[in-house]
Amino acid sequence: MAELFLPVLSHFQNENPWTSSIGRMRFRVIPTLSGEEGDILTAEVWEGPWAYEFSTVETTASFPLSPDGLSALSEWLIQWGETVNARPERTLAENITRRVEPQAPADS
Repeated sequence: MAELFLPVLSHFQNENPWTSSIGRMRFRVIPTLSGEEGDILTAEVWEGPWAYEFSTVETTASFPLSPDGLSALSEWLIQWGETVNARPERTLAENITRRVEPQAPADS
């Protein structure tokens, strides 16, 4: 399985998101600064091969925007990577069936 790479804490403290993968598991991490619960990292996980816009998120979790939170996020992502990559590989037909049509932006 591929190795997990996450940027340093300052990447998220500067409000930068991160999208990556571990094998067939895809994920994105979004920082939220000064929210009601303090600064947090919200991670979303889905199974590839499709990008976020064409997929269904399987799970979401939040972690403190701190060194300990980044470490906990890393452990959580590695665990999910093992879970998703342990699944039997899907055929192209199965993946096409799982693909989600992107949603049009709502009119404001």
